[in-house]
Amino acid sequence: MEWHWKELLPVDRYMIRAKDQLTVQDQRVLILLYQPLIGAVAYSLYMTLWSELEDDVYWSSEATHRQLMISMDLPLSQLFQERKKLEAIGLLKTFKKKDEETSSYLYELQTPMSPQAFFTNDVLSVYLYNRLGKTKYRQIRERFLIDKLDQEGFEEITYAFDEVFTSLSHSEIATHHQTELIEALEIDANKEIIQRGQVNDVMFANQSFDFQLLESDLSTFINVKRLLTMEAREVIVRLAFVYRIEPLEMSRLIQQALLHDDELNVDELRKRAQEWYKIEYGNEPPTLGLKTHPIEHREMSGKVPQTEEEKMISLYETTSPLDLLESRSDGAKVPLADVKIIESLLLDFQLMPGVVNVLIDSVLIRNDMKLTKALVDKIAGHWSRKNIKTVKEAMELARLEYQKNTIYQQGKKESPKPSKGQSKKSFVRTEKLPKWLLKEQEAKASEAPSTEKQSQDPKLALEKERFTQMMEQLKQSKVKKEED
Repeated sequence: MEWHWKELLPVDRYMIRAKDQLTVQDQRVLILLYQPLIGAVAYSLYMTLWSELEDDVYWSSEATHRQLMISMDLPLSQLFQERKKLEAIGLLKTFKKKDEETSSYLYELQTPMSPQAFFTNDVLSVYLYNRLGKTKYRQIRERFLIDKLDQEGFEEITYAFDEVFTSLSHSEIATHHQTELIEALEIDANKEIIQRGQVNDVMFANQSFDFQLLESDLSTFINVKRLLTMEAREVIVRLAFVYRIEPLEMSRLIQQALLHDDELNVDELRKRAQEWYKIEYGNEPPTLGLKTHPIEHREMSGKVPQTEEEKMISLYETTSPLDLLESRSDGAKVPLADVKIIESLLLDFQLMPGVVNVLIDSVLIRNDMKLTKALVDKIAGHWSRKNIKTVKEAMELARLEYQKNTIYQQGKKESPKPSKGQSKKSFVRTEKLPKWLLKEQEAKASEAPSTEKQSQDPKLALEKERFTQMMEQLKQSKVKKEED
């Protein structure tokens, strides 16, 4: 059963509210800065919601999600995923009210950041740079730059308010006018004046950064309470997320960025974090990607794995694709080309992290540890169309694809040798398989004659041993990271 049905139904109603109107500048920011991060479909959903508001109207009439699905020609599952992107990046706030049979939603549209706020944001600016590349990023940023005002030689002579206007004396205001004035200035408690509020920044719901460990490592001469203000903590969390900085390393960077014993220079901290990242990971900017498989899609959440297959499912669900790929290289740095492939699987094909793990593992082990983009994209397109959401579904589909491929290869082996004039017989690669992919073959092998099994056992044993060693390396790598 698809998990989005637990959250959203086609019959669920929604209303749209806006706190301001979109300007021409806002639309330019959305297309040039936001769209590369959220994609064209999410941008289209955002503009579709705006279009339901008439000019100078800040509330829409009630509608159902089925109408929205028809309007955008999207299935409910994709509509839900695109909505989450808008929420995560700060363009939409969602409120839900549960009724007896259905639910009602309130979608509060948020205006995009100003160019200045976007380009100084620690998270969004870095990921936009990664998506666009250095040249394109600078070209886009140049469109939002203006020359500073050169005031040298000029003297400001702007008149002040009280130099132009005067206030009426009390005697000039009639008594009954005073009452009218007070009533006119009052605002209905159920209403508010239109305002362009504070910047709708990206939010971090699960701030897992260990501030207690950070504080314990700081110098005793530092006034921690005065240093780690709410604003400073938010910056630290963002920098730690983007540049993958652990608390102890962050402590050293903070102490290098102090102006005084209890005053943090945020700009200097950003610079130190960027320099540290460059030393650790090279010149390539951080890549935006999901972490591990979502809880609602996990088969083994809250369960203790019993069988070998359940252990594999649990491992795929709790390991990020980058960590899995890193473990396959014995901890060596993952090449940028492979990182781009993972990012494409997560963002372009919209596969879940655990599903990506299954795909990567099956391709690596069957393709001599090579991650070929053309092959990966072909499988990813198939799995995306099949709407694979869970690790178990991905493993079953991988098994099915392997069975079909095995039958095809066996048919080629049994076919007669080509006569003259025909093409030579192509080389058939012997594939190396993980245990979970060997499940069907082991069952069939148990029914085969003992002489046939004996001829297969040595090779099969080598493959099993190799795969077991790989999985043990992954587990050890994961345990080491948790201990660090």
